Amino acid sequence: MAPPKGAKKFDVLLAGYFGFGNLGDELLAEAAVNNLMACGVAKEGLAILSRASDESPSRLGVESFDRWSFQSVSNAIKRSRALFLPGGGLFQDATSALSCVYYWGIVALAVALSVPVVALGQSVGPLSGNISRFLTRRALLSCSYIAVRDDASRHVLNDMDVPCAMMPDPVMSLKAPERSGGGDEVLINVRPVRGNRHSVSSVAAASRSCEASGIPMIGVAMSDEDGRFMKELQASGDMPRFEIKAPRSAGEFFVAASRARASVGMRLHFAILSILSGLEVVMSPYDPKVSSFADAWGLKLLKLEESDENFDIMKLLTNSWFRDKRKIDEVRLLVADQFRIALDRTLGD
Repeated sequence: MAPPKGAKKFDVLLAGYFGFGNLGDELLAEAAVNNLMACGVAKEGLAILSRASDESPSRLGVESFDRWSFQSVSNAIKRSRALFLPGGGLFQDATSALSCVYYWGIVALAVALSVPVVALGQSVGPLSGNISRFLTRRALLSCSYIAVRDDASRHVLNDMDVPCAMMPDPVMSLKAPERSGGGDEVLINVRPVRGNRHSVSSVAAASRSCEASGIPMIGVAMSDEDGRFMKELQASGDMPRFEIKAPRSAGEFFVAASRARASVGMRLHFAILSILSGLEVVMSPYDPKVSSFADAWGLKLLKLEESDENFDIMKLLTNSWFRDKRKIDEVRLLVADQFRIALDRTLGD
């Protein structure tokens, strides 16, 4: 049972890949704060573990603790009634097994301090190492409630005999301004990937086709590495020159989207924000989970052969705005329901 409210300063402590300049992860924190407040949690009852401990309070209005300081993390958990992992690919070893080690450690510390943990909107895997699988299983079995965002993650947990529910990505719950029209531009997003240049080549070919068709473009860097990579592609001649923006919030993305007609890119949260903005979305998936999301939402895909120099972007851009507001509203309610369930499992009587 969670500690009584009077004994703790915070109702919920958020832990994730926060404070590293990746817009998708920052949006997960924003979505978590919004949904928890909608469930009745006061903003002063929320806190976050972040690398940029001086940035999160001004952006989210919640108290922040240094994720790299054991004393700071321990203090934050001791002062919280529950620990939430509100989305993202925290348990995977594609980039490094250290991610699994870190979040297992956070969960283990919370359990040792009798603070209940939930994991929401998680993307689990790939887990190629035995240590990564062991730590992930131990961490998630310690959670009071788990909800993953895709079938691939559910299969990974089923193989490890870890029960879980399904939910949409929490960022789908963010609200974009009503769209009254649109512009002529196409938003372009590329991210560096290891050992898979096909998806990058396809977006690069699409951008060259836009240039040939006289379609203006805006680059959207969802992280600092995206911005650097797009500039490298432009310098090498693989991509035409166009302005690259680095939005630091959903609001800044929506401003850029208000001038656009469509988006072509790779990152999952780039696609989600584009859908919320009402744009026509074309994806070049670099990961099965991105492909799964594109299939679920009926998004157009750039195929491998479309990296050919003769590829014509106009074959995909049909000016068919995304208007399924009912589906977006339904997804938003599903996200809200999962946060209510999580709160009931951790803070409920």
